Amino acid sequence: GLEENTLVIFTSDNGGAEYIGLHDINKPYRGWKMTFFEGGVRTPFFVKWPARLPAGERFDAPAAHVDIFATAAGAAGAPLPSDRVIDGVDLVKLARGEAQGRSHGAIFWRSGHYRAILADDWKLQVSERPKKTWLFDLSSDPTEQRNLAATRPDKAAELGAILAEHEQQ
Repeated sequence: GLEENTLVIFTSDNGGAEYIGLHDINKPYRGWKMTFFEGGVRTPFFVKWPARLPAGERFDAPAAHVDIFATAAGAAGAPLPSDRVIDGVDLVKLARGEAQGRSHGAIFWRSGHYRAILADDWKLQVSERPKKTWLFDLSSDPTEQRNLAATRPDKAAELGAILAEHEQQ
């Protein structure tokens, strides 16, 4: 009964690396490992748990590695710690319809001077070196071809404020 009753998670920490010489490795998505473009952060995330999840079930909302802890705790029936903020959510509850809404209000990434936020299909990326801002509406531009930072400064400022608040935590 181990196979039936064991939660197995298969994922990757980033998209394929461009430096190995396969320039289209993440096609059709832009970017690769070490970037926050979809080619760098859109990765497989599969969960298998035959006793609790039907085969072939899909959950299309964004998930992140921070969800693994909350998902494993939920699978084990363990309460989440109450003495700290837990960024992740129990994906099994969401996939089974036992919790409502999307998986996250926002997902954040940071590597030194480079930061990003994904919230409600909008992604803002900010780099300090070089100084650059990208804003994408992934619902209409999933391959991030149209930088809307100059034409939607309101949305860039809104996401920038959420990112700044997150960094203060």
